[in-house]
Amino acid sequence: MPKMRAVDAAVLVLEKEGIDTAFGMPGAAINPFYSAMKKSGGISHVLARHVEGTSHMAEGYTRAEPGNIGVCIGTSAPAGTGMITGL
Repeated sequence: MPKMRAVDAAVLVLEKEGIDTAFGMPGAAINPFYSAMKKSGGISHVLARHVEGTSHMAEGYTRAEPGNIGVCIGTSAPAGTGMITGL
């Protein structure tokens, strides 16, 4: 049975859901996900300078046009709490 890494499966699920753009900040814990996204090539990435900014960018993208789904990506530790403001 062929095996797939969890990060490859996560990218595949996002692509099947129609995600074509993601906003985020790379970091040590999330870098495998970024490599899977790059390998797949189906999701473009917009680099942010602050994790709170990623959530606001994704939220604005969602509101900009019907059908857009905003996705923000952050690494472990403070990224989760930093993104709460945009939620």
